[in-house]
Amino acid sequence: MRKAKFGKCLEEGLELFRNDTIRGLWKSSRLIVWPDLYRMVSFDPKDRANALELVARVRPVDHYVSIICDQHEVAVILPDAIWNDKNTSVNCLDSHGPLACLTFDVPLDIEVAGYLQPAVNCLADAGISIVPQCALIYDHVLINEKDRDAAIFALTELRQKALSDETYPN
Repeated sequence: MRKAKFGKCLEEGLELFRNDTIRGLWKSSRLIVWPDLYRMVSFDPKDRANALELVARVRPVDHYVSIICDQHEVAVILPDAIWNDKNTSVNCLDSHGPLACLTFDVPLDIEVAGYLQPAVNCLADAGISIVPQCALIYDHVLINEKDRDAAIFALTELRQKALSDETYPN
């Protein structure tokens, strides 16, 4: 396990939360650590059917899955086991994993600005690279498996700062 080294974010007590609304969201936020490992796979847009077939194998609720389609690629995040157990050779542009998936279990209104910023800053200060994934209501981050424990520690400490009696300007 890699121990997180915290920079300015948690050690120097700099302003972590943009305002009391963001701090309140962090107070009520719960971190979900998905039990499986994940893989991010990039497909050429013309191979979208292959990506969708893999996504269809993922059991909803039991596993995290994400798909993003744009003009450059079809990017899929799916359980590593599904990628490793595919029965056929699938053409992909690139893949990366294993990754750990963390979900911030607090419903966010689309108008909220700045909720993820404290997490991004603290994880960056700890030297942890992230792949943020924002859905309509919940936010997630994917991190290298080797950084999972350090990320959990950093995010737990961040929430503890939100729960503390420190006040933040509006």
